[in-house]
Amino acid sequence: MANWMHRLDLKDLWKKRDVGEITVQQLGKEIAKRIRKLKCFKRYEDVLEDIAVEFGCVDESTDEFDLILKELYDWADEPVPTPVGQMQRKNCWVATVI
Repeated sequence: MANWMHRLDLKDLWKKRDVGEITVQQLGKEIAKRIRKLKCFKRYEDVLEDIAVEFGCVDESTDEFDLILKELYDWADEPVPTPVGQMQRKNCWVATVI
């Protein structure tokens, strides 16, 4: 278990996608907006801006979307310095499932 430094809540978008209210392309654009609104965006802008741009340009390919999502998860799961004796801290919890 990790101690997440930040949180990116995408559950409402996932629900809309599951019921067909938004397309993969719309989902990507909304995720890009939320990434750019993260409090830690400036600190990690070199990585997060690239990911946001990719999400913003995704077509209807779920394979492409999944590859970009993996990039986001990889960044989010990176360990950050943690004081000795404390639970390992990581960048960001990405909430996608209700």
